[in-house]
Amino acid sequence: MPARPTVRSVRRVRRRGRRFLLVLALVIGTGLAVPTGLAARVIRVASGSPATVDLGGPLPACRADSVPAIHRAAGDWPITLLDPIFTLDPADRPADLVPTDEAGIAGGGEVRLVVIDDLRAMTRAARTEGVVLRVRSAYRSYEAQVRTVDSLERTYGRTWTAQAAARPGHSEHQLGTALDLDGGDAWLAVHAWEHGFVVSYPPERSPRFTCYQSEPWHVRYVGRVEAAAVHESGLSLREWLWAHPDGIG
Repeated sequence: MPARPTVRSVRRVRRRGRRFLLVLALVIGTGLAVPTGLAARVIRVASGSPATVDLGGPLPACRADSVPAIHRAAGDWPITLLDPIFTLDPADRPADLVPTDEAGIAGGGEVRLVVIDDLRAMTRAARTEGVVLRVRSAYRSYEAQVRTVDSLERTYGRTWTAQAAARPGHSEHQLGTALDLDGGDAWLAVHAWEHGFVVSYPPERSPRFTCYQSEPWHVRYVGRVEAAAVHESGLSLREWLWAHPDGIG
């Protein structure tokens, strides 16, 4: 018969388990060897006890947290999930930012190069229907988001700001693929997906599922295939990415 475990051996196993969880949390915190897909699982140490967040599982309630985003590589731009839970590092900055005016749209700012062709196509399509789109805001660094949030809190208070603006590191603008566009909210609601963009915080899903107030002017580029799938689902982008953490392949 196998030897009966002693109290000392049980405690040793528990200590090893706790050390394993701590090491895994540190590894994930540095962006190394993070699992993906339905098995994607973040294990971290909070207040002395392990907590988990499962992509591919049920959509969690809105809560403020600081779990490193699962998909942070440059090529992950269609599937990087940012919400009040998942965050980028302050140093995360796209290496291929270009002026938005390369897409023939006024307003200034920068976006990733991958966005330009479809932004140009969307701008032209809107113009043929009498809608003139203009960039209000494009790429924002972590530091710029700090200034944005601080300004809003001074003007409107912390409670209002928490639902109106993402905390630094949690903003899609830091990805370089999100824009705030003036002049075409109604048009974007109907046509943005045709050009690879989704309205991240649509009125019918906000704030209950998106965790933020409705922003019909805020679009994020995810590519035409992904955008069509999100549109067909009727879900917000946050809901879609929680349910499909690796996109649709």
